[in-house]
Amino acid sequence: MNDIVLKYLRGDASEEEKEQLLDWLRESEANKQAFSEIRDRWLETEETPVSDRDYVKQAFARFAAEVEKKEKKRKQLRLSFFMKVAASVALLLVCSLGSYFAGQKRFFNLSPEEQLVMNRVIMGKDSKGSVTLPDGTTAWLNANSVLVYPEHFQAGKRQVKLEGEGYFEVVRDEQAPFFVETDGMTVNVLGTHFNVRNYKNRETVETALLSGKVEVFLPGLDKGIILKPNQKISCNKQNGTYNLAEVDASDYIIWIGDKLVCTNEKLSVVLHRMKHWYNLDIECRKGVPLDQRLSLTIRKESPEEILKLLTLISPIRYTIDGDKIIISPK
Repeated sequence: MNDIVLKYLRGDASEEEKEQLLDWLRESEANKQAFSEIRDRWLETEETPVSDRDYVKQAFARFAAEVEKKEKKRKQLRLSFFMKVAASVALLLVCSLGSYFAGQKRFFNLSPEEQLVMNRVIMGKDSKGSVTLPDGTTAWLNANSVLVYPEHFQAGKRQVKLEGEGYFEVVRDEQAPFFVETDGMTVNVLGTHFNVRNYKNRETVETALLSGKVEVFLPGLDKGIILKPNQKISCNKQNGTYNLAEVDASDYIIWIGDKLVCTNEKLSVVLHRMKHWYNLDIECRKGVPLDQRLSLTIRKESPEEILKLLTLISPIRYTIDGDKIIISPK
């Protein structure tokens, strides 16, 4: 069975082998757990060039050898395999799994067979990209984001799970509302444009609405909260407190473009756009020349590269503290 599992993950399993794998997964929870552990290691693919075929073949050979070695010792399968993907490439894997979504059965309400066919889209550290869902909905994913959705949506219900940041343009279907599940927030829509931010290292999860109408469900509340265009709701993941604010929602989708162009803009505007482009907190100290005008274009440069450039053309200095940038006058 190990050979079939490896073939499946590599993408060259035959239809007969896929059926054998499915039968094996149905036999016991132990089989599902073993497959889940192999799959989870296989999906840890964030920085290696996929175009380097020799590297991938060598890495796969090491992966297979590790499986065989631990099987001979009759130990539980725990693999240590790390493939990597170029920063500009998104990885889309169709995972016929049951175990990953066993804990999500309440939300997705799928039969065991339906749970075995799920898609996972993974964006690496410096990647951005989009995917078209089974109903025609388009989802853009920011860096370090994961979107999980079924191969086929159930009749009357469309549901996905997001970790990281995603912008959705949902195809309207009044008979099948669209749900986005995150840590501490579930967003329900019929057809609309909205942005959801749910990073593990952030205390809050938030949704900003560009057009249409969404209903946000939060833990501890008896009913959902309706958002109007240009409103944003933020919820603390730990204590459940939330804040509803009026915003310019277009700021929250700056990141979906392939470049950020600022032409004769005030420094205050440039920094504001950088905040949303890089998903960082930027704090300006007193004395920073926020009215100074400048022009620049940002593509794939790191925040530090752009900040260094700004210090050459503006009398400022900066410090970086995790996800926070502090701008001070020189």
